[in-house]
Amino acid sequence: MSSEQRRRLGFFAAIVDDPWRKLAAVALAIGLWFFIDSRIMQTVRRPVPLRAVAAQASGGIAVDRLAVALPLDSVVAQGFFDGDREIDQVIVVLTGPRYRIAAVAKERLDLVVTQFANLAVETSTSVDIGAGQIRRDLLRLDDIEIRLEPERIRLDVTRIGQVPVPLSLDVVDLVEGPFANRLRRDTAEFVPKEAVVLGSATAIDRWTKTPGKRFRASLASTAGGGRDRQVTAQLEIIDGKDLRLQTPTLLSMQVLPETTTFDLELRIQVDDLALPEDQVGKWRAEAKVRTVRIAAGGNLRAKLINFRDGTDRGALQDWASANLRLGVYVPRPEPGTPLPLELDRQAVLVLAPRLLETIDPNECLLGETVVVKLVRQP
Repeated sequence: MSSEQRRRLGFFAAIVDDPWRKLAAVALAIGLWFFIDSRIMQTVRRPVPLRAVAAQASGGIAVDRLAVALPLDSVVAQGFFDGDREIDQVIVVLTGPRYRIAAVAKERLDLVVTQFANLAVETSTSVDIGAGQIRRDLLRLDDIEIRLEPERIRLDVTRIGQVPVPLSLDVVDLVEGPFANRLRRDTAEFVPKEAVVLGSATAIDRWTKTPGKRFRASLASTAGGGRDRQVTAQLEIIDGKDLRLQTPTLLSMQVLPETTTFDLELRIQVDDLALPEDQVGKWRAEAKVRTVRIAAGGNLRAKLINFRDGTDRGALQDWASANLRLGVYVPRPEPGTPLPLELDRQAVLVLAPRLLETIDPNECLLGETVVVKLVRQP
């Protein structure tokens, strides 16, 4: 056996000789490495927003924050302060084993103080907040030291005041969006019908003395598919930085469909059935037909556009002659007051019954005011 072969055998023999002792040494080294690593401390600083929240919504939010739970049905937070300086965030300093800090750095930091969840306030007060008040049982931070910069934060709290405001479109600034000129303001409904505004007495007094609209509503469709029939909006308080609504308040309103206008010649239909029997049938329109402007929307709009743009130039007018009339109503006169020989009456659009079965009446309207002269026959 050559010397080279003997060296190779000696090398492998050294590797396999007493394997258990060698494995124990490796395990000891690994354990020692973990022990030493766990004794290495690390510090991380995280900026976190300050929030005052309702007691029932004080935990389980996947955002960075330091939340102070308050009975927001009876108090309002005036602001967080470092001395006389108002602040909206705090630096959270976390110190602990390096491996734990590395894990925490990847997680949301949702810190909660619940000590003041049942705070009773007669007028106004201030409470101090420090790291020792943070609920550790809601987090997995038992082995991590928590400090705040600044160390103490002051939260000013005032007993809540309220003012009821009856709701109408007179107090609402409408952001109409794509619904301009199509809103049916007569159908406006508010839920609830009265808005209750909450805030500090000072903020409410300042708000009620400011002239102008009280709320803003940005309208959005609830129908979808391009067939807007109703729009809704949640009211927002104008210039209400320190105010809020007791309950969400909604405005809903019907809208007219998007329309296209068509000029059509329509026959005039006189309705004098309200008159005494001896006068019925004696009223005639000065002209038997009138060319008027019709606004059509929805599926009817598409149908009439096809008629208008089709090869049959008379199709649109033929459809109108079969389905539309100008209706003129002759009212019963007051007792002892004779009707004149001539009347000017505003006409309305009358749709054939079969048309009413397939379309919304709001999809076919007069696009202008039409006045018809009626003449009484002898």
